[in-house]
Amino acid sequence: MRKIFIRNVNAITPFRIIENAGIIIEGKKISEIGKIDDIKIDDGDYHFFDFDGMFAVPGFIDLHVHGGLGFGFEDEDDEALFKISEFYFQHGTTGLLATLYPKPEKEFIRELRRIADFIEQNNSNIWGIHLEGPFLNPEEKGAMNPDYLLKPSLESWHNLRDAGRGYIKIMTIAPELPGAYEVMRDAALDGVILSIGHSVADIEEIQMAIHNGAAHVTHMFNAMKPFHHRDPGVITGSLLFDELKIELIADGTHVHPMVMKLLYKIKGPAGIILITDATRMAGMPDGEFEFAGQKVIVKNKKAFLEDGTLAGSTLTMEQAVKVMVELVDVPITSAVRMASLNPARVLGKEHRKGILATGKDADIVVLDKNFNVQLTIYEGEIKYKRD
Repeated sequence: MRKIFIRNVNAITPFRIIENAGIIIEGKKISEIGKIDDIKIDDGDYHFFDFDGMFAVPGFIDLHVHGGLGFGFEDEDDEALFKISEFYFQHGTTGLLATLYPKPEKEFIRELRRIADFIEQNNSNIWGIHLEGPFLNPEEKGAMNPDYLLKPSLESWHNLRDAGRGYIKIMTIAPELPGAYEVMRDAALDGVILSIGHSVADIEEIQMAIHNGAAHVTHMFNAMKPFHHRDPGVITGSLLFDELKIELIADGTHVHPMVMKLLYKIKGPAGIILITDATRMAGMPDGEFEFAGQKVIVKNKKAFLEDGTLAGSTLTMEQAVKVMVELVDVPITSAVRMASLNPARVLGKEHRKGILATGKDADIVVLDKNFNVQLTIYEGEIKYKRD
């Protein structure tokens, strides 16, 4: 078996930086990592990569992404899924959740079955599904089509759950809606992570949501009421309760860098999960597109509905890490942690994913000093090498 030897990198584990490091990969696993001078090379067959001081980081994990390179997870053939997978490997994402927005129930079920089939049949970076709805509050619909939002019911949830066949990993829900807690309890017992989002819940309803399984908050500050000191809601609860891990779209548009700095000060490096919320517009030039049956206009890499509402993003994860380091002044170890180990922990995969150490899965990304992806390895297989 041919081994891979990555050498002369600064390895971000992500808890510390091993300068002038070497990483040996055997099969799907990291077999050795450490200072280059401490690694002994045997007489085996090696594929050498020398990166002259670049960063080696754990593969990024994106818990909230709708598509990319002109393709969406709602597209009706597997070509779209292969193209999305390939696009995100090129940007260092070795694990992601296909995020689906509300639509007519028959279409929703068809999409869930198709994506579940794809996951079962392919060892790709598409690991599961994030349902962004349909149990959302129309008062905070964001870019969602209000025609397809549903009142929470066990019957509707069970139809979606059964179609997903165990691959629904996260569901965004507005806990203040009648019937939401019953759905949340049922989903939590199935191992689904409940995320508060598109919600106008008050602080008491947030506490009840936590009691009923909520552990996550969808795209912090977006599609929720603004902070108010006499009327605490989702924002206050997200900042106050340590049980809640928050998603952050770190593109500098959805949340101002100074507000991101405040978030980091309050929640710390363990409480924030970087996401992209990227749609099919990611990787595409400016122009007109479609999202949730509505026209989206992309200008200067920013996506809006015709009424000016933000409609997802064109962000990729290496750009999100760069924003956190360069605009928010977060240590690179913390920024990488928010993009790798933290989401791995949400999915219960931290024993294999999101960290560089002997015995862990060889999901490794090499970044140059400008945060451009040079190499992506997934479970020991080279998925992308920049020319």
